Amino acid sequence: MDLRFLPQLPLTLSYPLLFGVLLVAGMLGGEAARALRLPRVVGYVLVGFAIAPIASAINIGPLLDEARIFVDIGLGLVLFDLGRRMDIAWLKRDWTLAASGIAESLLTFALVFAALSWLDVAPLAAGIAAAIAMATSPAVVLLIAQDTRSEGQVTERALTLVALNSLLASVVVTMLTASVHYEVRLDLDTAVLHPLYLFAGSLALGGLTARVARLLARQLERSPELHFTLLAGLILAAVGIAQAVKLSVILALLAFGMFARNDRNRHDLVNVDLGRASRLFYIVLFVITGASLPLSSFETAGWAALAFIGARAAGKFLGVVAIAPLGGMRWRQSVALGAALLPMSALALLLLHDVTRLHPAFGGEIAAIVIAGVIVMEIAGPLATQWALRFAGEAAPPPDPLAATRPPVARPVEPPRPAEPPKPAETKDA
Repeated sequence: MDLRFLPQLPLTLSYPLLFGVLLVAGMLGGEAARALRLPRVVGYVLVGFAIAPIASAINIGPLLDEARIFVDIGLGLVLFDLGRRMDIAWLKRDWTLAASGIAESLLTFALVFAALSWLDVAPLAAGIAAAIAMATSPAVVLLIAQDTRSEGQVTERALTLVALNSLLASVVVTMLTASVHYEVRLDLDTAVLHPLYLFAGSLALGGLTARVARLLARQLERSPELHFTLLAGLILAAVGIAQAVKLSVILALLAFGMFARNDRNRHDLVNVDLGRASRLFYIVLFVITGASLPLSSFETAGWAALAFIGARAAGKFLGVVAIAPLGGMRWRQSVALGAALLPMSALALLLLHDVTRLHPAFGGEIAAIVIAGVIVMEIAGPLATQWALRFAGEAAPPPDPLAATRPPVARPVEPPRPAEPPKPAETKDA
C-alpha cells in the first residue's frame, strides 16, 4: 500500500503553528496572572520562561530565534503608537515635561556608568550598557495603561517620557557605535559614516513613510477600519525596509509616529486605536522575549547586574522627582511617574542586538549585564507600573475575577402595604 500521502514523522513545526501555540499559551498565562491581580504582561513573560527549557528539549530553539520577526512586528506597532503620542506642542508649552525626560535619561546614564565603572567594567562597554539602561519598555507601559484603563496626567506623561527616553537611548547607542568601530580598529570613515547613516537614514525612512501614509489616506474613506489597515501595512513595510537596508527599526518607527502626529496635515489620518487589535503580536512579543532570556546571565554578570538594576532605578526616580514638581505635579504623582518608568523589555534587547550584530565580541561583554537586568525588570517593572498608576489614582478599580461566577444576590421582596382607610370629610360649621 502506498502511504506517501501521509505526513512524515517527526512533524516539522511551522511559523503559523508556532505563532498560534505561543499566542494561546501567552493568553492563558496572562489571564492566570490577572486572576491573581497581577499585570497580564507578567503572565506572558512567565510563559516564555516556562517554554525556554521545553524548546531546548525538543530542539525548536532555532525556530524561536528565526521567529523574532514577530518580535520586530510587535515592537514596531508599539513604537509607532508611542511616537504618535509624542506631542511636540505639549513639550513646548510645558518645559518641565521635556526637562524631566532629559534629566531622568541623563541621570540614569550617569549612575549606571559610574556603578559599572566602579566594578571595573571597561568604559566603552559601561557607556553602551548605560545608554541601553536609559530606555523604558514602551510595550509594558502601554499595555498596562490599557489593561488598567488609566487616564490622567501621570499616564500621559509616562507615555511621553517613554517615547523621549527611547529616542535618546537609540541616539546615544548609535553615537557610541562610532567609538566601538574605532576601538575594534576599523577605519575612521566607517566609524563616522555608519552612525550617521543609521541616524539620518532611519529618520528619513520614518518621515517618508509618514508622507506616504498621508497621501494614501487622502484617497481613502475616513473609516477607522480602512485607516487601521493602511497604518498596519505601512508599519510592517517600514520594519521590513529598515531590516533590509540595515537601519534602526526603533528610530524609524518612532520617527514615523512622530511625523504622523506633529504635522500640519496630521488630520488626514484617522486616529485609530492600534493597541487592542494588535495585542496578539504584543503577547507573542513578550512570550518570545521571555523564552530568549538565559537565566544563567545572573551567574555571569554577578554584582554588576545588581549595580545595573539599582543605579537605573535610582536615576529614573531622582530625575523625575527633581523636575516634575516644578511643573505643578504633586509629590504623589511625581513618585508614581518615576515608578512607571522602571520596566525594561524587548526594546533594550533590540538595542543590545544591534550592537552585538555589528561586533559580537564586544557585545558579549555587556550582554550578561543587560540581560540579567531585563530578566528582573520584566517581572518587577510591570508590577511597579501597575502600582504607580493605581497610586496616582488614575487606574480604574480592578475587576473582581470571581464576580461572574457568583449567583446574583436576590433582594427581599417587601410585602405590599395595606391601603390606608380614607379620612373622614371635614364639615364646616354652619
